[in-house]
Amino acid sequence: MSRMKTLCAMESLVEGVPQVNFVICPAVIDDCDQIYELVQEYYSEYGIPSSRQLNKDTFRRDGFESQNPSFQCFIAKTRREEDVIIGFVLWFRPSENTTGQPVFLEALYVSKPYRQKHLEQALFEKTIQIY
Repeated sequence: MSRMKTLCAMESLVEGVPQVNFVICPAVIDDCDQIYELVQEYYSEYGIPSSRQLNKDTFRRDGFESQNPSFQCFIAKTRREEDVIIGFVLWFRPSENTTGQPVFLEALYVSKPYRQKHLEQALFEKTIQIY
């Protein structure tokens, strides 16, 4: 999949908080480790019990290495010297890649320092565009 090259300079919802330049794009296997670190933050912050958590190998296999992945993922990345993944949205369709089918949101998470900068909204809107 090709990556979107468009930068989004989003204003903060909080006065005095600087803008963040970011890009929303489909996740690829090279992003897996960074995404999984954010997934761990998500589990911790929302108190997801360990019995419901995916381990790193299962996450990689089911989402990135499978012919029919269990979920799809969009990421928000900063655009600096080094791209840093600062948010993600995991979603899936109940049927195999058919258009017009509902899209189910599994998880949407943005790292704390980047919240209230419209990133959550941008990730959500990117997800509903695929419907």
